[in-house]
Amino acid sequence: MNILSKLIIAVFALFLISCENPFNPSANNNKPSIVYEPNTTPEQLLQNLSDAYQQKDIKLYEYCLAKDFKFQLIATEVNEIGIDLDNDGLPDSEWFFQQEIEYHRNLFQNGSSDGQYPPPDQINLRFTGLQIEKDTQEGHEAWLILSTYFHLDLIFNQGTNLNALGYARFYIKPVADEWKIAIWRDESNVY
Repeated sequence: MNILSKLIIAVFALFLISCENPFNPSANNNKPSIVYEPNTTPEQLLQNLSDAYQQKDIKLYEYCLAKDFKFQLIATEVNEIGIDLDNDGLPDSEWFFQQEIEYHRNLFQNGSSDGQYPPPDQINLRFTGLQIEKDTQEGHEAWLILSTYFHLDLIFNQGTNLNALGYARFYIKPVADEWKIAIWRDESNVY
């Protein structure tokens, strides 16, 4: 092999190491396949949230949440769907950003942690009856509260479908010229 051939092979190898692999596009899946619409309005934030479910896109879901995100259950739901995060034997009424992302990664990609359900083949999340008001709590002067009914459908090709209807309050706050969900309060049996 002459020196020119060795040089061409070395340059090609460096190209493959430093760039995306054009021969295997699936290896390049770290980048989002779509450009997200910015959360510049509360309505767009909810649209992105709905799209994250429909596309099963964990990055888009994460994009909708503030880093100090908190999910809260109303007291009557805690024993039914609360999770014992602190291992004290009692279900907890809230969890935070990392746990929420883990739950949704399971929902979108891995299925239920108990193995009872695979990931759904299709997910639809719809919001109706949106009401927007200012948050009057001290320290939340720039926040808004989005109150809405939701309808969640988990569709499995083998014929099983799971549905959830309810009512949610999203406490959203401005973060770098966009809206992010700081608190998602499930108030399903309040309406």
